[in-house]
Amino acid sequence: MKKINVIILLLLSNIALANIDIEDTPIPGGIAVVDFQSNHSNPKAFYGIVPVYIQHIKDQYWQALIGIPLLAKVGEKYITIKDFSTQKITFTVHEHHYKEQHIALTGKKKKYVNPSLKHMNRIKRERTILSKTRKLFSEKSLFNGQFIRPVKGVITSPFGLKRFYNEQARRAHTGVDFAGNIGTLIHAPADGKVILIGHFFFNGNTIFIDHGQGLISVYIHMNKHLVKQGQLVKKGDKIGTIGQTGRATGAHLHWGIYLNQTTINPNLLFGVSDEI
Repeated sequence: MKKINVIILLLLSNIALANIDIEDTPIPGGIAVVDFQSNHSNPKAFYGIVPVYIQHIKDQYWQALIGIPLLAKVGEKYITIKDFSTQKITFTVHEHHYKEQHIALTGKKKKYVNPSLKHMNRIKRERTILSKTRKLFSEKSLFNGQFIRPVKGVITSPFGLKRFYNEQARRAHTGVDFAGNIGTLIHAPADGKVILIGHFFFNGNTIFIDHGQGLISVYIHMNKHLVKQGQLVKKGDKIGTIGQTGRATGAHLHWGIYLNQTTINPNLLFGVSDEI
């Protein structure tokens, strides 16, 4: 009898590990954690018309994890839960201010500030590919437990910085930059599937990994890829090396996270929120 109880406890522990322990951070670029109840075996949740990540906590208790856009206005928002019926659950987005960063691009790098017509045509073609990749939603989670850092380098540019290139305003920093020498190994922060590998005008050598339910990670400015498109990876696997390709002033890794098609602070996935 005791042996059976031990087995049950181990199974419950494994189930618990499948969930992400996320701090409720309902600010632009953060994650709103919304609790709800459902007796359905597979309820669905939507933010607008976009499906969101949900996890089963226990019995009829569930959680929805909603990525909040950086340009979201403060105030009351809601998600729609669909199970045996349809219900709306509200949450509030709070104000948050991010710092500024001014970057100077010189020489050949100036093309990334004011791209030529030829480069703009390329950028438009690539924008379609990248947008389609960010919108992917696979039904099941592909990983267990918390994320780990993809590299051990120091963070040189935190998430959310309001960026100015040659004093021209551009969109806010949508990821976290890790310092590192060219060739430094990059590791998968969680289990997933490689869904896109390519070289893009702004991003340089890039990899996208799907972790399930609209949770997607991206690795930018890489030197080399060490995986193939369609490959399943495990947490800690080597996926590539740090580089300086694309719009980069020095060797580093730009690591980004998308949740329900929205860029969020990657630090929130492994419990480091002091970079917000």
